[in-house]
Amino acid sequence: MKTSKLVIALIVISIMLHFSCNTNPVADFVLLNGKIATVDKNFSIQEAVVIKGNSIIFVGKNSKAKKYIGDQTNVIELDGKLVLPGLIDAHAHTHDLGDQLSYLNINNTTSYQQIIDIIADKVKITKPGEWIVGGRWDQNNWDTKTFPIHDELSKISPDNPVYLKRVDGNSAFVNQKALEIAGITKHTPSPDGGVITKKNNGEPTGVLINKAMNLVIQHIPKDSEAAIKRKYLLAVKECNKYGLTGIHEAGVSTDKIDLYKKLIDNNELNIRMYAMLGDQTKPVLDVDLVSFFKKNRIHEYGHHMLSVKSIKIFFDGALGSRGAAFYSPYDDDSDNTGLLRVTPEYITKVAKAALEADIGVNTHCIGIRGNRLCLDAYEKALKDFPNKDHRFRIEHAQVVRDEDIAKYTSLGVIPSMQLVHSTSDMGFIEDRIGKVRAKGSYAWRSFIDAGNIIACGSDFPVEQVNPLLGIYAAVTRQDANGLPESGWNPEQRMTIEEAIKGFTIWAAYAAFQEDILGSIEKGKLADFTILDKDILSIIPKEILTTTVAYTIVGGKIVYQKGGIDKLK
Repeated sequence: MKTSKLVIALIVISIMLHFSCNTNPVADFVLLNGKIATVDKNFSIQEAVVIKGNSIIFVGKNSKAKKYIGDQTNVIELDGKLVLPGLIDAHAHTHDLGDQLSYLNINNTTSYQQIIDIIADKVKITKPGEWIVGGRWDQNNWDTKTFPIHDELSKISPDNPVYLKRVDGNSAFVNQKALEIAGITKHTPSPDGGVITKKNNGEPTGVLINKAMNLVIQHIPKDSEAAIKRKYLLAVKECNKYGLTGIHEAGVSTDKIDLYKKLIDNNELNIRMYAMLGDQTKPVLDVDLVSFFKKNRIHEYGHHMLSVKSIKIFFDGALGSRGAAFYSPYDDDSDNTGLLRVTPEYITKVAKAALEADIGVNTHCIGIRGNRLCLDAYEKALKDFPNKDHRFRIEHAQVVRDEDIAKYTSLGVIPSMQLVHSTSDMGFIEDRIGKVRAKGSYAWRSFIDAGNIIACGSDFPVEQVNPLLGIYAAVTRQDANGLPESGWNPEQRMTIEEAIKGFTIWAAYAAFQEDILGSIEKGKLADFTILDKDILSIIPKEILTTTVAYTIVGGKIVYQKGGIDKLK
């Protein structure tokens, strides 16, 4: 009798344990019947994803995923649509995007005269003395392809200071009123790291390059905190529309970081921010660097919505304004080898402090000389403070030599590259630096074959926000019209899988976040970009017409477009 009762009790306990072990938690969110590109180490494809809270708890077959569905579970039927890990732009300027969405946009102008006409219309509705601020002009799109001179602009805007930033953000065009307010005359010397371009008679042309821009910027009225917030959230909304779940903000001040915290505390921020401290602000130059970095270092604030673990340094200029630094002159400007905004010694100093404070260094380098001198500066710092996992980056890495790529690899420096720059620049770059140097431009395949990863971004608003344009450029090396037919320097193309990695797991790694972001795996954060076309299988041209169906950040839908039906 006692034996039979014991057996029954054991059976009951066994049954209870069986059901206990096989009871799945009820999911908050389930994605079914999709093509889930996990971007795990095998780039495996799955059918379904299960989310609890802000994390992934299951990735696999539909049949198993359905076991997590309860009465309150939000289920999305994907109908075979492609799901990617949330796309991350590894180099962008969100605040500048907010400005662009709010200010006078003169993009796509094809002549200086068009700019004159636009500003003339703006002057008519602007009070005397008020600033007219705008930008995105590019002389390379004009017939003359030369920098403008302010005389005509100043004639139609005598009472309004005008400040028009060039498309690359590394130079600006201003009128006489702005020059007067800034005190810039024929006798004003160019500041270190900048150029005041001048006419033959010594008078300023109105074009200010790199640090010379600051002479005018400091006089432009500052936005209120409310205006900054409004512009920023407008930019974030635009990012979500194009599938972005994360941004590496390339240089911000500490007050902007305080804004991020407030937005996170109020549950208003719908994108993950990896913010790079800006090095051009007075506090960084004046205070003890190690103390400054430690004070402002932030690790995964607000449930992984904000991290501050690097500093952005500007070293040389841009190709478009001939500020990128080379060892020999530009082919179309024989007296010019570009400029350096800071010294290599400054980079070494900052890098040593960053290593001591456990943060990264991300330096803007475009020309061959800029890249090499920066690598050498990093190397000196690493000799004094060895750290195999430093994750130092060079932002842009646009024109490099084979021996410099080898140095990237040996030092473990990450190239952070903006893929659309290649197709934007290919029309003028050979005229600017010659075919030999241009062969080392946007050398993605050379970097990857040498053992490097590439953190991919757009540099918006220099380029468009849409990361799919970068993926298209990566796999084709062509413009939107499919030119050139064989691709520009096609030997440097990426595969579609590599391009996706660049905007996901490689970008996450470049921000010390590969353990929580960048792939669709159990335990990682539930960030997804759902597309209306399968870019893994369609012809590259169709990538340009692919749109985002859903953007999901931490299990929360932050952007939705029609075309996917809910089961519940």
